[in-house]
Amino acid sequence: MSASFRAGGPAGGETRPAPGPLSPSRPAPSPSLRVGAPPRSRASLAILSLLFVASLALPPGSAVGPAGLAAQVDDTDPQAPRLAAASYPVWLFARWLNHGRGAFAVELMTRPETGCPHEFNPQPRDLERLTQTRTVVKNGLGLEIFLDRAIRVAPVDVVVIDASAGVPTMINSYGRLSIPGEPSPAAGLEPNPHVFLSPRLASLMAANIARGMSSRDPEGAMHYQARLELFQADMQALESELASFKRIHRGFKVVTSHGFMDYLAQDLGLTILADLEPAPEVAPSPARLAKLATLVRDERVSAVLLDPHADMKLAETLGRETGVPVAVVDPATSGPADPPLDYYQTVLREDLLLLAKLFPVNAT
Repeated sequence: MSASFRAGGPAGGETRPAPGPLSPSRPAPSPSLRVGAPPRSRASLAILSLLFVASLALPPGSAVGPAGLAAQVDDTDPQAPRLAAASYPVWLFARWLNHGRGAFAVELMTRPETGCPHEFNPQPRDLERLTQTRTVVKNGLGLEIFLDRAIRVAPVDVVVIDASAGVPTMINSYGRLSIPGEPSPAAGLEPNPHVFLSPRLASLMAANIARGMSSRDPEGAMHYQARLELFQADMQALESELASFKRIHRGFKVVTSHGFMDYLAQDLGLTILADLEPAPEVAPSPARLAKLATLVRDERVSAVLLDPHADMKLAETLGRETGVPVAVVDPATSGPADPPLDYYQTVLREDLLLLAKLFPVNAT
């Protein structure tokens, strides 16, 4: 084992689920990929094109861009009731469903660059805007730890739409590799909340959100159903692309930064052996890095796959020690403040391009 490990690293057809319950109640690293990176030029051009067209369509004095909690301007009446999304992926889904009707001012409670909001702490201005919100959409499954605290300032009649209600889950990945003395989070026995990165499950999440929006805006129910069907058609197309990937590239073993891509890996036929982090937002110890290096060599791991907020230096050290490539996979948990409506679809396809380059042949 090299001295770099001993020295340690820096600290720190359509299936519909049963209706879900409606319960009252850092800057991000560049998404460019370190290995075999497909350029983001198409997405960037799409964003610029969307902003240009939107600026022509808006009345004088209107602005295209984030406002408050990254409000989605779209075609929404500024006086429309607020719908606050507690994480970036469900914000993307809610924006898609709202488009063309604009019955809600769809806002993001976190910052667009936050990523998985495991440790997000809302600021006073965020809580102030929540006092004027009657509808909240959450990913659920414990992803938005801050929400239980934040919701206390919301009106007593606020409705929380749980996007993951009834969605099939996997057990959280923490605990796949255990090191004495490291944190042993209870999350290791809880459902993995990163269901949004599977198109198959994202389709079910969007159905929950559409149902919740229809309950708040009954006159728009047909609109939300039509937008949902368009989204689900896109998800079915992505599922077919993932199935094609699985036929060609299945069987590779990988290590990930944390459980962010467990559901996607399952869809792609990849096997995740361990996580770099022992717990959310916790840096690996030198002992963990050493054990990971042994695992990578012994099990012939093909790549280390990170989310954009992971510790790149530690992962690159592991890659140098073992000779395996290190790459960043975008989980669509962060992005621009005014993304195009199909941003999620674009991100997933770019991820597929990257992974196809990393795993060019069928390992089995």
